[in-house]
Amino acid sequence: MSAVTTLVQALFNGLVDGAAIALAAVGLTLSYGISRFINFAYGEFLTLGAFTAVFLSEGGTPVPLGIAAAAVVVGLAGVAINQSVYRPLREYGPVPLLITSFGVAFVIRTTLRGVVGSQGYTFDIPLLRPLEVAGVFLPVLGLIILVVSAIVLIAVHVLLTQTVTGLKMRATSGNRDLAQVASIDVGRTGAHVWFISAAIGALAGGLFALRLQPFTPSLGWELLLVVFAATILGGIGRPFGAALGAVIIGLTMSLGTTYLSSSYTMGYAFIVLLAAILLRPEGLIRGEI
Repeated sequence: MSAVTTLVQALFNGLVDGAAIALAAVGLTLSYGISRFINFAYGEFLTLGAFTAVFLSEGGTPVPLGIAAAAVVVGLAGVAINQSVYRPLREYGPVPLLITSFGVAFVIRTTLRGVVGSQGYTFDIPLLRPLEVAGVFLPVLGLIILVVSAIVLIAVHVLLTQTVTGLKMRATSGNRDLAQVASIDVGRTGAHVWFISAAIGALAGGLFALRLQPFTPSLGWELLLVVFAATILGGIGRPFGAALGAVIIGLTMSLGTTYLSSSYTMGYAFIVLLAAILLRPEGLIRGEI
């Protein structure tokens, strides 16, 4: 494989990883825009999405429908968690919410591990012959991840900029009290955001599970670092910045794995995270949701 082909292959792999990371990062930053705290339980939405999808698949549901159904189920779970756990603590500030999110993550992860064990799970899908273009192998699954991620990100953009619900979400994120004065039902709007956020996280978890098979109940927790890195790099609370940050993180991880060492893939994301905090803590993109 020539140097150019190796580079192009690494860039393609990085774009695929970045696309999946982008979904998770956008979902996380949407929930932050409303709640104003970093939800460390967000990684468990990815895990729940992956396992719900694989269980539905084992029951005979086609994998694409299983992942879509898992997104809906986890979206509803996200609303329930917010209403029962986070919302009653909102008046106490972000620190109790942050600590509580660690507890929620621990409960979900240990409960799931108690149910399914620690062994790896896989989707029962046929092997797909990769496409070869000028010596570069393009896995069909990677192309599917790129297309699905692009569609969802475009849908989020349209939602936020072209719909009444999206405008209410942006208004509530910008100034909750002013949104209430403008007769916006911030509770209902918050529920919409939590559903969308958790559903997108579950979808990202399903895509990651397809790419990283076999996967375990630690899937979401292990991916949380790269999701945070993308979110902070792009500008926390800014969905489009999070998507850009995710692409940069994905490319950095892929290039580092290709040209340096595959033993430090997550470490490359951590280096980018530290650089972002030190050099541009406000993120790549300014402005709110």
